[in-house]
Amino acid sequence: MATGLVKTNDPCFPWGDSIVEAVSETTDRLVRWRGIDFVVRPDDRPGMNAVDALRSNDSPLVLPEELADAVRRYGAGQPAQGDRERLVQATAHTTSQSVGLSSPLFDNIGGLHQPEADLDDGLADVWTQERLPQLWSKTESSKFLPAAEVPDFAFAGRNPAAAAAARALMAEIVRRQGGTPAEPEDYAALSDWLISVKPEERYGEILSLLPGTDELSPRDLFRAEVTLRNGFTEAVAKNDPSLASAAVQAASEKIDPQLRRLIEDSALASASGAITAGAGYSATGPSTIQPGREQRGLGG
Repeated sequence: MATGLVKTNDPCFPWGDSIVEAVSETTDRLVRWRGIDFVVRPDDRPGMNAVDALRSNDSPLVLPEELADAVRRYGAGQPAQGDRERLVQATAHTTSQSVGLSSPLFDNIGGLHQPEADLDDGLADVWTQERLPQLWSKTESSKFLPAAEVPDFAFAGRNPAAAAAARALMAEIVRRQGGTPAEPEDYAALSDWLISVKPEERYGEILSLLPGTDELSPRDLFRAEVTLRNGFTEAVAKNDPSLASAAVQAASEKIDPQLRRLIEDSALASASGAITAGAGYSATGPSTIQPGREQRGLGG
C-alpha cells in the first residue's frame, strides 16, 4: 500500500490510536498527538527529526512502511510469514514514539538541543522495553496476536544507541544510590519520571538523584551538568553506552570528598546507616526507598 498520510479506514489508524490511549492511561499523561495524523514512510527514509519532535504540539505518528504493512495484513486477517515479529516491532515503535510525545513541550528553542533529543528518545525506548509486555493487552495488537503467543517482546529501540546509553546512565544512577544491580522496576520508574520532566531540565534533575549533589556550589553544579550532557552525547554518537556511565561517574566526582568516600566504600556506607539523607536506595538494593523519593515514583 502507498506511503504517506493514512486514511481513517486504514487498519493502522485505529491500531495506532489504541496505543496512544494505552500509553496515556499508563503514564497518566496526555500524548501530543492530534488524533488525525498518522504517516507511513518508506523504509529507507529517516523518521521525524527528534529535535523537531521536542518542540511540536501536534506531532504525527510515523511508522516505517514494512511495519505498517504487517499491521494492515493483520487487520485483514491475512498475516504473512514474519509478521508476528513485525507486529511486535511496530507496536514497540509506536509505543516509544507515543511515550516521547507524553513529555512536556520543550521551552528553550534556542541553541543546539540534540543531547536533549537523544535523551528523550533513549528514555522513551527504555520505557517501552520495560512496559511493552504489560501494555500489549491494552492495544489492538492483542486482538491480532494475544500476548501469550508472543515469544519475545525484544525491542532495540527507535534509536538503539540512545536507548543503550540511557539504560547505562540509569544503571549508574542506581549504583550510586546503593542499588546493585539495577532491576527492571528501576529502569521503568526512572524512565517514566524523567520523561515527565521538561527536556531542558532533565540533566539537572539527573544530578539531583546522585547522593550529595545538593552540597555542590552553583558553579560546580553547572560544570557537573555539562559533563553529564556532553558524556551522554558522546555515548550516543560513538554507540558506546559505557561513556554514559562514565559521565555519571565524572559528575559524581564533583561531590564533597567525604560524601564520595561514603558512596564508594561499602563498609563506611553500612556503618553510617545510609549513604545520604536524600539517597533513594538502601545498600541492599532498590526495594527500600528512603524518605523523599516516593514522590518521584522511583524504585518501584
